[in-house]
Amino acid sequence: MKEFFLTVKELSKNYGKIAALKKASFSIKRSVITSFLGANGAGKATTIKLILGFLKRNSGIIELEEGRVRYVPEYPLFFSWLKGKEIISYTLRLYGITENSGNSLIEKYSEKIGFDTQLLSRKIQTYSLGNQKKFSYLQSLIISPEFLIADEPFYSLDPFSIKKVRDLFLELKKTGTTFFLSSHIISEIEKFADEFIIIKKGEIIIQNNLNDFKNNYILIRIEKAGTEKRNLLAFTSFIKEQDSHFEIILNRNQLKSFEAFCKGKETSIYKSEVDLENIFIFFA
Repeated sequence: MKEFFLTVKELSKNYGKIAALKKASFSIKRSVITSFLGANGAGKATTIKLILGFLKRNSGIIELEEGRVRYVPEYPLFFSWLKGKEIISYTLRLYGITENSGNSLIEKYSEKIGFDTQLLSRKIQTYSLGNQKKFSYLQSLIISPEFLIADEPFYSLDPFSIKKVRDLFLELKKTGTTFFLSSHIISEIEKFADEFIIIKKGEIIIQNNLNDFKNNYILIRIEKAGTEKRNLLAFTSFIKEQDSHFEIILNRNQLKSFEAFCKGKETSIYKSEVDLENIFIFFA
């Protein structure tokens, strides 16, 4: 079994003269929850659509392992005139799941995500946005996906439902499910993501293990007075220049030598711990 469920190499996509994705490369490990972060228009949705085959790429390679892949979009769309139970029935038949097994899976996952099974007898168009999202999860989970891609996985869910979905993701990860989650709710993603990828203007800026990055790096703000960017490059390549100061992300192994470098200079440094929010703000 390969280490990675998905590998993307030099992936590019243009919309006319607009380069939406520029030679993007990254890999998604099996049984890992990977968060995909970027500002609006950074290229997240384009990347997901290319992986799923909804768009044709201009160049690059997508290596997606064979297996049950499911996608939960930010705004789920269904044939509104169908009832929930009809859609579920079609899904079970499509994947060759027996009625008895399907009923057990429906009960199991409805409880885990807080979905009221009585809604299945109603047309989808009568569901609230939150229940449409839950139904989309239910439809995906009953086929026991090996790889689940979700765009804004918590959109329209209440706090209680967010926790239930988060806990379920962690439970499924232990049994081998791989997750690729694109989200702007960084505070929630940080609670359970293993890895993060940040995309900016169609380019992959960084991919790393979240806990390793938080443990190994520290965020420093240093006033411009008394220092120059070229001097900082001796310590780190993670440098962001502001009007009056530099922000750098420094490996903790370099901290003592960096503090020695700053000692006696007419400058001030301010240290803070790294979290997913300030990682995102720094790189994106």
